Amino acid sequence: MSFNNQYFDTVDGSSNRSSSLSKWENLTIKDRFLFAKVMGQKENCLPLLQRLFPELQITDIRYVEAEKTVEGSIDSKAVRLDVYVRDSDQRAFTLEMQVYDKGNLPMRSRYYGSMMDENLLGTGQDYDEIMPAYVIFICPFDLFGKGLHRYTFMNFCKEDFSIPLGDGSAKIFLNTKGTADDVSKEVLAFLNYVNGIAAPDDEYVSLLDQAVKRARKNAVWRREFMNYEMEMRYERKMARKEGLAEGRAEGAQLKLIQIVAKKVLKGKSLSVIASELEETEDSIKPIYDLLVSTPGAAPEEILDRLQEKMC
Repeated sequence: MSFNNQYFDTVDGSSNRSSSLSKWENLTIKDRFLFAKVMGQKENCLPLLQRLFPELQITDIRYVEAEKTVEGSIDSKAVRLDVYVRDSDQRAFTLEMQVYDKGNLPMRSRYYGSMMDENLLGTGQDYDEIMPAYVIFICPFDLFGKGLHRYTFMNFCKEDFSIPLGDGSAKIFLNTKGTADDVSKEVLAFLNYVNGIAAPDDEYVSLLDQAVKRARKNAVWRREFMNYEMEMRYERKMARKEGLAEGRAEGAQLKLIQIVAKKVLKGKSLSVIASELEETEDSIKPIYDLLVSTPGAAPEEILDRLQEKMC
């Protein structure tokens, strides 16, 4: 949905626009929108990957697509990748900023990796042609509670950890709240910057901070961000008008199912849908689960199944 000037000129719209503008002017690298824009520039992304993987000796990258939506088979869930690149040695990396712990990151990392694999292996290619793939989540929280700045997961034999599977896949969770002495000072400087701690002696972090400030001055990105914010507010406002936020009447429930169904078709996750509708994940999950497990079912059928479960 795009918003015209008439919408922005309403009293409510003007107030919301001011709120969005204020939010934009205070965005940091932790915001997924800004992170994707800044890391969509090679001079910002390449040095970060070089810091994270010095052993790989990455010399160059090319973008598959910033904020790429990866589609799988017709009945599978699409995923939207913040930053998706390949290096000159045919290795794939996706970088994701994850500000909140939604309780599903391990499973999301598995699904992201599988969707990358499906995207990387073309029809007719042999399995040994699939390139190594790295899924990287940057988190301002300690997902595993062990104090590490970096948790790297690869596949090994459970009976003998000296035997790697060798499938070329890795999931990395970076924790900006770590306390262990487990990463280089260069990586630590970046993680501290994500946490809002300046690193004036680190050239890359200083350049990254300048890139963030330039991004906030980008009129096109600002307008794109504000349109997105206004669209989300508009959807929530309309949802409230239809009684979606509070009502549990059949009509309101059916309307809720219809809206959630549209968002599921767009490949949005449970957490994103709940956030956009300002509902709890628990209240949306029964609808979401039925829609995912019975693709193509009519909203009325979903409503009937929900009512059967309640009986």
